[in-house]
Amino acid sequence: MIIEKVSFLNIRKTSEAHYSFIPETNIIIGENGAGKTTILETLFLLSTSKSFRKKQNKALLKEGKKTLKAQGFFIENNTEKKIKIEIENNKKTIAKNNQRIKKTSELLSENPMVCMSPEETDVIESYKSEKMKYFDKIIFKIEKEHIKDIKEYNKLLLYRNTLLEQKKETSIWDKQIATKGISIWKRREEKIKEIIESFKKVQKEIKTEGYTVEYINNKTDNEKVYVKKLKEKKNQEKTRFGPQTDTMIFKKEEQNLQEHGSQGEKKLFKHLLKLAEASLLKAKTKKTPIILLDDFFDKLDNKNIMKIFIYFHCKFQTIITTTETNINIIKNMLGLEEKQIKIIKCQQ
Repeated sequence: MIIEKVSFLNIRKTSEAHYSFIPETNIIIGENGAGKTTILETLFLLSTSKSFRKKQNKALLKEGKKTLKAQGFFIENNTEKKIKIEIENNKKTIAKNNQRIKKTSELLSENPMVCMSPEETDVIESYKSEKMKYFDKIIFKIEKEHIKDIKEYNKLLLYRNTLLEQKKETSIWDKQIATKGISIWKRREEKIKEIIESFKKVQKEIKTEGYTVEYINNKTDNEKVYVKKLKEKKNQEKTRFGPQTDTMIFKKEEQNLQEHGSQGEKKLFKHLLKLAEASLLKAKTKKTPIILLDDFFDKLDNKNIMKIFIYFHCKFQTIITTTETNINIIKNMLGLEEKQIKIIKCQQ
């Protein structure tokens, strides 16, 4: 799947813009503040109906305007489809080929994208719950029931925690929580194993050694044991057992990456994780995701830039943003033909 062109009105500081892309690598250049990230954000919006920026959905609409519009033309199996999103007075309308899409979940399966940006939640530096949300979102792209189960579990957990705070009996919810919790653990364990295997394959192909990803949980697959664990500690005000306590640990040469990794090592790890996600989605969904890389060259040396670029170039349609000072690095390093790389000048 590729995107041919995108148009949008009143997103961030941009009044109106139109861009077209080639199926291989597209490099968007421009000064800081020119709106490069806004282009990627619009593409992500057309795939998910949301921004990838942390808690920034409300700020999408240009100041002083009431209506936001975005439209993208995608090609899949030689067939063109148009996705259009309009937001007016906080009401969002989504359409595919002029037919309204009622559920966001329908949109998510249409145009898979993998996005990396300094504006999104940092999976390395975030708390354990945010780390799990990051991986749950990947799982959802493969298993549609996963997010539904997570939402139902969180609702049950809220009910139980409210009873705990009020010093009331929780048995009414315990078995339901156990059933749903075990289901989530089973799926997480299976799918995170696949993500880790994909990560290992990418790391091997790129010839970058030493990174590891570990999934940490206190799981049980026995409902009676689960319920017993829920009740082990008295006078709790919060449920201390279950998938909500899961986390991920990232290491470089057996040392915790968050605590000991350099900025360059962390940036490289996050690229490897994104490429692993893209490769897994391609294998599992039979759809080739579009890769969005915001500020690609920042904190990466030329050697690692080349490794990553060789991996994704021509395997995925990739759209990169960078400042004008970096536009010749990839072409000079690899000597690729001009037709395989499109340079797009972004001006506010």
